[in-house]
Amino acid sequence: MESTQNRPVLFFDIDNCLYPRSKKVHDLMSVLINKYFETHLSLSVEDADMLHQKYYKDYGLAISGLVKHHKVDPLEYNREVDDALPLDGLIEANPELRRLLEDVDTSKVKPWLFTNAYITHGQRVVKLLGIEDLFEGITFCDYRKLPFICKPHREMFEKAEAEAGGLSTKECYFVGELMSFSEGPKVDRRR
Repeated sequence: MESTQNRPVLFFDIDNCLYPRSKKVHDLMSVLINKYFETHLSLSVEDADMLHQKYYKDYGLAISGLVKHHKVDPLEYNREVDDALPLDGLIEANPELRRLLEDVDTSKVKPWLFTNAYITHGQRVVKLLGIEDLFEGITFCDYRKLPFICKPHREMFEKAEAEAGGLSTKECYFVGELMSFSEGPKVDRRR
């Protein structure tokens, strides 16, 4: 019997990959992020959006700038932003996606989830899609550990490789917005 221990890792980016961009989850997320900036930093709509985009560009995630410069509690932010997304009814079980993922030969590759959000968001999305049982693990931006390690920074990809037990970047494949896992960050920064 062939060992399944030393399998290449097949990473699946959760957002805008396992469900289509047309669901506009990114747009809903941006609204909640801006609202958080307005409420918790007492900013105007325009200033909130400007600072949100600046932190996103500078740090890869708006929450990184909020924690660094405003000492925001990241788990509170997660509750008011990521976990507050109205995903029920927007993201639904996808039998076709499930059949496709069930056809992945897990004796040859290790299916692994990858998200720039906190774990609760990733778990919620794959549960709504009805595919949570088809993956061996998940790499996420851990809001409990500072400084944050997130995309598009190379450390996030190294973290994913290590957590999934990847033997090398040549043994890691990515389904999502990257051209190649081994080339590092070439993502569309969504948050």
